[in-house]
Amino acid sequence: MDLTDSHVDLLHFRDEVQRSRDLSPFARFDVLRGVLERWLPDGPLRGLPGAGFQLRRAELLTERSGAVVTCVAAAWDAGEHEWLLKETEEFLERFPVDKKSDEQVFRYRLLATIERSLRAAKQLIKERKKTCGAPIDPELAQLFREISRNSHQAGRPRTGTLSQPIPRQLPFPERALHGRSADLASMCRYLAQCRAEGRPALILLTGLAGVGKSALATRLCRMVETEFPDGTLYANLYGFAGEGVAPAEPGQVLRRFLSDMGVRAEAADLDALSSTLRTRLASRSLIMVLDDAAHVDQVLPLLPGAGTSAVIITSRYLLPDLSADKDVRVCSLEPLDRESAAEVLYAEMAPGVRNKCEAAVDRLVDLCGRLPLALSLIAGRVRNRPPQGVAELVTLLGKDHQRLRELHEPGRSLSMQLALGCSVRALSPGARWLLWQLAVHPGPSIDWDAAMDLGAVGPGHRTERFLTELIEANLVEFAAYRYRLHDLVRAYARHEVLPNDGEPLEELRQRTVRQVLEHQLHNVAACDRVIDPQRTLPIADPGVVRVVEPDTEERAMSYLDAEYETVLRGIDLAAQHDLGQYVWLTSMALVSYQWRRGRHAEAERLLRGALEASHELATPTQQAMVYRMLAASQIRSGSFELGLRNVEAAVRLSSGRDDSSSRLSLALSLHMRAVGHERCGDLQAAEDDHRRALRLFDAVSNSAGVAAALNGIGTVRHARGEHDEALRHCGEALRIFETTDDANGRANALTTLAGIHASRSEREEALRLYERAARIYQGLSYWPNEAKVRFRIAGIQLSAGHTDAAVEALERVVVLREFMGDDTGVREVLEQLESLR
Repeated sequence: MDLTDSHVDLLHFRDEVQRSRDLSPFARFDVLRGVLERWLPDGPLRGLPGAGFQLRRAELLTERSGAVVTCVAAAWDAGEHEWLLKETEEFLERFPVDKKSDEQVFRYRLLATIERSLRAAKQLIKERKKTCGAPIDPELAQLFREISRNSHQAGRPRTGTLSQPIPRQLPFPERALHGRSADLASMCRYLAQCRAEGRPALILLTGLAGVGKSALATRLCRMVETEFPDGTLYANLYGFAGEGVAPAEPGQVLRRFLSDMGVRAEAADLDALSSTLRTRLASRSLIMVLDDAAHVDQVLPLLPGAGTSAVIITSRYLLPDLSADKDVRVCSLEPLDRESAAEVLYAEMAPGVRNKCEAAVDRLVDLCGRLPLALSLIAGRVRNRPPQGVAELVTLLGKDHQRLRELHEPGRSLSMQLALGCSVRALSPGARWLLWQLAVHPGPSIDWDAAMDLGAVGPGHRTERFLTELIEANLVEFAAYRYRLHDLVRAYARHEVLPNDGEPLEELRQRTVRQVLEHQLHNVAACDRVIDPQRTLPIADPGVVRVVEPDTEERAMSYLDAEYETVLRGIDLAAQHDLGQYVWLTSMALVSYQWRRGRHAEAERLLRGALEASHELATPTQQAMVYRMLAASQIRSGSFELGLRNVEAAVRLSSGRDDSSSRLSLALSLHMRAVGHERCGDLQAAEDDHRRALRLFDAVSNSAGVAAALNGIGTVRHARGEHDEALRHCGEALRIFETTDDANGRANALTTLAGIHASRSEREEALRLYERAARIYQGLSYWPNEAKVRFRIAGIQLSAGHTDAAVEALERVVVLREFMGDDTGVREVLEQLESLR
């Protein structure tokens, strides 16, 4: 069911209450009376039993009470004294309120009464005390005293201490608020808790420019301002207003606030003014919005020391001196979720257009980085456009160098480029330099060591200070031990920031790119040496680059899990800058990791680029290695014929040379060609290549290679049904593997042996060997091979009638295939599991 807000009574009620706050008193009174009429006489959620509905019903009645008080207050402001005198009681009979609200309503009725007659007002007080006792509300109690002493003056302002003006200073909201319900609810609870405890509340809203801090502060204030009877103060501190606009001085803001509260400030000294404000706030309850603070010194003099007032501060900076205080509620705003971000755009589209633009809207949401300011700018441009017009916006924003220019509204101050420019101009020169370097880095994120390595090209030994400055300015996000730039910040820094006037920009860019790629190459290679110690790549000494030294395969795999997307972008960056050595070597260093994660298609893509680069940079033996890895990736992904063609090239490049490295390369190439022949069904050619490889591995004293060749021969014998010979070869392979540090080879031999025993119907032995192999693969994080073995375990358990054990194995297969992104494989196993349960 798709209902608009106007079709849901509660949502319509809330929208009307919100809308009324920006109207004149008379119009507000009229709107609130009308919307209250829609409430049913017996209250909300009628007929629904249970404690949960009872609690919700009480919450809704409290919300209605607030609207009743606001309606009566509007009547007083609008001069509707006759209505207050004649209809207030009937109004409350229809919409009963709690005691606190009842006293607030009675105060307005009493104010209207005293406008006519002091005697009538005193009689009304007498009757009230007789039926309800002494008032709890301090303002009503004060009014009782003033009337009893004949000191009340008719026609005075209606709230506060009745002798002073009540400020209501919130600006008109510039744009609608989407996707902040959870933040609003959390902050409302915090404000209510502080009021209940009788202490001031302080909220700091911080985040990137354009994330919606001011809009959220205004909405929050409007939601709760009726709970603060002494008014609402608002000040734009102009912390990031742009060139030519100086940040507001706290002394000026203090004087205005005191004046707006009816206090004549004689003191000129900032401390004295601040003390006067704190004294006044100690006995009052108002809410204050300090918008767009540049630094903590702008806001500290404006904060209350006691009482029940609340302060909402917005700033692009974290203001660490303030946010570190445990009594301050810090809300770091993130970009909108995808659904809320899309709704900003959909709200401006006609229904017929909306249904045809889902793909374009999804892309626009990404291009705007889900920032409310950027989305609101684009929302204005999708209005009155047909679907093809919306698609053209995607094309315009898709060009990185002009995206920020499109996120600008001529004639108004709304501009992502201007907003980000104000944040960047406030940085120190070193922080701007580092921001530019982080934008040159391919992203999407960077770790500590890589960020510090940028210092060798940029700001040097103070890199960590500049990084902290960027984080505090909300221009860099820190999460899960990694640093990330928002896409729009990256675009701005890349195209608008000049890092250093003393060096040509292109030279600095080239040096930064090389530093990034050096760091990636040496760290990926360090992990690869742990994952595949049998392979050696021609990589020079790392020099001053920081290099991780993982001591286990698990840690090496975890490091590459975190860095993988960044490394992929780094290889693409190397190709863009024609730096072939990084395309070749980093791709080769990454391939073992990719195989263990089942990312064969990505491995093949990168190795094609590595192959092209290696033609100019590598020796024939090194080129053979690239062909061999490319062939292995293709064979693993099922492209057997294509893999065979590439491994033939590896064999040719490795042949005809008598040095040990060439013989080892030929052995490895023959072994891989044997695997390809076996997958294509040519068992004789496979065995011949395995035996040739065996002789070469033995000649160069490569034990792991000898074991792999023996296991390959055993695999061929098994395929022929020669189980005894297969067991002999594979058993010998396992014995040799156990003398090496090649855990993957050991697991491969165990898998082959288990398959042979399964073919001989020796289930228990097959299960034992498969379980050993699965544990090794799991320890190596070799997801495809573990999934294959667990699936075979499930088959054996099913054949033995052990359904529970089979289900357990298949559930692990589902997890592994989900890790690998194999949606088809996941569905197949889930269907099998469904049939077993």
